[in-house]
Formats: sequence, structure tokens, C-alpha cells
Amino acid sequence: APEREKAHNVAFLVQENMAMTDQNNEARDMWAEALSLMFKGDPQEELFRISDDEIDALEGLSPDRWPTAGQTDINWDLSVPGRKHTIDLPGTWVLQPADCEQIDLSSLVLGKASFADFEPLINSFFRLTDSSLWTRLEPRKLGMAILHIAKGWPISPVLLSLHEDGGFHFGGGSHRYQVLKRSGSPHFYFLAEPDDVPAINKQLTVQWMRDYQLS
Repeated sequence: APEREKAHNVAFLVQENMAMTDQNNEARDMWAEALSLMFKGDPQEELFRISDDEIDALEGLSPDRWPTAGQTDINWDLSVPGRKHTIDLPGTWVLQPADCEQIDLSSLVLGKASFADFEPLINSFFRLTDSSLWTRLEPRKLGMAILHIAKGWPISPVLLSLHEDGGFHFGGGSHRYQVLKRSGSPHFYFLAEPDDVPAINKQLTVQWMRDYQLS
């Protein structure tokens, strides 16, 4: 069909220009358009469906046996539309999207930090060891996060929040953070409320995206 041929051509051209994982929004929008043409008529969640058998096979595995172990190529979705996937999981079979009506997603700021710098700053209650992952986190969501990232599907930044007792915690994305931290990537992307930026800057070295600077 002409539409399907057009979708493949657009997808090929976009993929040729996406050698880096930090894709710009324009390229991502083109890629999304191509995919929507290719899968026209299919429910959106079908694109990111993970079977129960795949999830169950991972439960209890140590992180060094996860398919994401050593993975450095992370398909970050840094677009504003992709932020709706940051907060929480809506259903039982897809990692994304989420209902974020209570948060003004367009006002959030995007930052990049290293795991090495960030990990010691997490509030102690939310700092997890390898042996506690499957008991402290919801196993199904953890398995879904592992597979979603391993398959190279788009992954949205976590939502970083300041804990009232000190340190950081996650307003969304705890499962993906724990997977990403144990991959081969040295850094991660996060979203934050603009009002939290001064306090974040006092504790953490951050590269704010889109020339966002506030001390």
C-alpha cells in the first residue's frame, strides 16, 4: 500500500539521521509519524506489548543477568509529548503512558546527571541494593522496565523530587531508574519542577538542557 511504503521510506530516512540516542524533537516526531503510518489502525499499546511469559522469566534474576546489563545505547525520549510517560504505569502490559493531569508537564525542566554523582544523594529509604530490588519494587513493573529498555523502546526521563527529610526521591520512574543505573550508561535524564532547581543545583552537578540555567 502507498501509505505503508511511504512510512517505511520516512522511517528509513529518520533512522539514518539518529545515530546518537539524544535525538532532537523534530526527528522523533518524524519517527513517530512513520510508525503511526506503518501501524495505522492498531492500538497504540500494541507497539510496546510485553508478554507475561517474558516478564515472568526475569523475576528474581540478579541484575548482572538482565538483558540490559552492559547496555549503553538507551533510546531516551526527551520530547515534551513523551513526558506523559514519566509519572506512573496505567496498565498491566505497557510501560507507558501515564495520567499526569495534576502536573503541568510543559513547565518541567530537563536535566542530565551522572549515576555516580546522584546515587549517594538519594534519600536512604529509596536507595536499593541488588538483593532488595525484587522485594522492594513491584516485580511486574520491574520486569516490564527491564524488557522495555532492553528492546530499545523509547524511555522517558524520571521525575526527580526533593524529599522533606533530605536527599532525593522519584515522583515517577523508580523502576526504570533502577534498571538504567545497572545498565552500561553512565548518566540519566530527569525532569524537575522549576522551583526545585536552586536546591538541586546546591547538591548535584546537572547539565540543564536547552540552555536552562538557574543558580
